Amino acid sequence: AYVELGLLDEVDKALGASGKIPDFQRFPILVKPTESEKNAMAAGIIPGITVSAAPVQMTADGKRIESQKVYVGSIDRCVTQAQLYELFSKFGQLDKVLLQMDMTLGVSRGFAFLSYRDPKDANLAIQTMSGQMLAGRPLEILSMRKRRKAQ
Repeated sequence: AYVELGLLDEVDKALGASGKIPDFQRFPILVKPTESEKNAMAAGIIPGITVSAAPVQMTADGKRIESQKVYVGSIDRCVTQAQLYELFSKFGQLDKVLLQMDMTLGVSRGFAFLSYRDPKDANLAIQTMSGQMLAGRPLEILSMRKRRKAQ
């Protein structure tokens, strides 16, 4: 859900709640700035706040290791982005989880994109979770490279 705070002082309180599990649910809340706020922070527009990029991984011969992107489909509408993060972070460090939402209806479109730092973690998640049931539906999980070739 997108929540706009009325006072600037409330932002620190909201960001402080990120990762905590409230009494009314089993999964932690994920609180983060909007994309425009991230861009403003990265450009140094918001004083006193800096954004640190994830360290770039390199191979032994000095080549950059790209993060592995994963497509997750057939997701039930009741599953949240925080729940996907909790489930898939067990396989390795996730850089990003983007559950695609229908903005007019405010519900999940049934698919998400994950970014793992280590391609080995992504492959483990793909092999382990492909076809597994989540909220009564079998997950369709593919490497984004394989998905692009199939289209």
